[in-house]
Amino acid sequence: MIYSSCIDPIDLDLDTGESHLVVYGWITNEVTPYEIKLSESNGYSDQSGYPAVLGAEVYVTDHVGNRYDFNEIPGTGKYQSDPVYFVGSPGSIYQLTVLHNQERYSSTPEEMPALSAAEDAFVNFIADPADFEIDPEDENFFLSAFVDDDSATANYYRWKVYVNGELRNSPEELVLFDDQFTNGNKFKFDAGNVLFTQSDEAYFQHMSLSKGAFDYYNNLKEQISNSTLSPRVLPGIVEGNMANLDDSDELVLGYFGASEVSIVNVGQ
Repeated sequence: MIYSSCIDPIDLDLDTGESHLVVYGWITNEVTPYEIKLSESNGYSDQSGYPAVLGAEVYVTDHVGNRYDFNEIPGTGKYQSDPVYFVGSPGSIYQLTVLHNQERYSSTPEEMPALSAAEDAFVNFIADPADFEIDPEDENFFLSAFVDDDSATANYYRWKVYVNGELRNSPEELVLFDDQFTNGNKFKFDAGNVLFTQSDEAYFQHMSLSKGAFDYYNNLKEQISNSTLSPRVLPGIVEGNMANLDDSDELVLGYFGASEVSIVNVGQ
């Protein structure tokens, strides 16, 4: 009773933090509606989710002056293009503009890099040297393929791996690589961080990335995999390529990018 009467409850006065605009969108060569998603970040103690940004004007321009408007899906914070009028093409340069609350936001110009072919995809497996057999029900299987890299330029890649039709998209499952040590060669790459069982069906989207997009995703991945015992990168905010044209000091989160994409199935 004596000890308990001397202990006062601790009232932590935590800063709720400042809200920031979060922008995410991607242009590809696929004939499909492209989507720009707008939301707001939350403070440290706010558990209410990420509020959608509604009523914005959203459009993309290219390097020859064409403008493509994105239509709002009411109540969602998602804005979509019309594939009848807008299909991305490799070599073109795109820039996103968002007008909201009398503020102008814009991305840096993003070129869609041409994509080197990925071919001869197959399912590989992780073998335990202590075992003579691979258990088909264990998640020891992953996708591999050969990339016929273009020697004319530095190339950056992402694979979006789908297992049983579902995108495996957690940060630790980001499949990223470049041609720093294989430029101009045909090389094998393993998506060994996305594992599945032998009975699962898997394929991947082979995507080109700009260096900026590659660095953005790589920074995200490093933040998640950062060890508190021997950190490789200081924890912090991963900055993208969006900015407020009226206030250069405002932090805008997210990324707007462009990729040439091809679907790669096992055995093709």
